[in-house]
Amino acid sequence: MKKNDVFTFTAPNGVEVTAIVLESIFQGSCKSTLICYAQNRIFTYIEEECLKFEGTAEWKKEYSYGKVIVDYAALPDYDAVLEAYSDHLVTMAEEQSNM
Repeated sequence: MKKNDVFTFTAPNGVEVTAIVLESIFQGSCKSTLICYAQNRIFTYIEEECLKFEGTAEWKKEYSYGKVIVDYAALPDYDAVLEAYSDHLVTMAEEQSNM
């Protein structure tokens, strides 16, 4: 993922969260550490691409929630982006249900 990408993941407590990438702070050959924002938190998120052997060799991406860097952060511009993204998803779901 890259800066300003919006994505959804399942948090460690099982809740589905929509977040935005603020910055990629580490790019290794197989692993990236991202600084992300969601629900008034700034946190790290790990993206790892590795070769898996499950019958055949395939490249798979695995993601994991890192650590909270800042709790109670208010970033209005990013909140607006996340809200617009959520509104877009609701509109798409409504359009599909009307088909």
